[in-house]
Amino acid sequence: MSGMNAALVLADAEISTDTITPGVLGFIVVALVGFALYLLMKNMRKQLGSVDFDEGPAPAEAAEPAAKGSPAGDS
Repeated sequence: MSGMNAALVLADAEISTDTITPGVLGFIVVALVGFALYLLMKNMRKQLGSVDFDEGPAPAEAAEPAAKGSPAGDS
């Protein structure tokens, strides 16, 4: 029964919103999210670095053969 009295006393106490902080647990959660983000970005950089693709001609170069050749309808 004394545990119940202690809970009532604690529940009745007024809590100041100026003293509430996230504390150590909040810091640990933010640090873990930041570390996970760092690892994800590092892995993404590695994955994008290994991508091999052929660059097509520049848009101006792609338009030149169409202008020099015959229209698409003529054969």
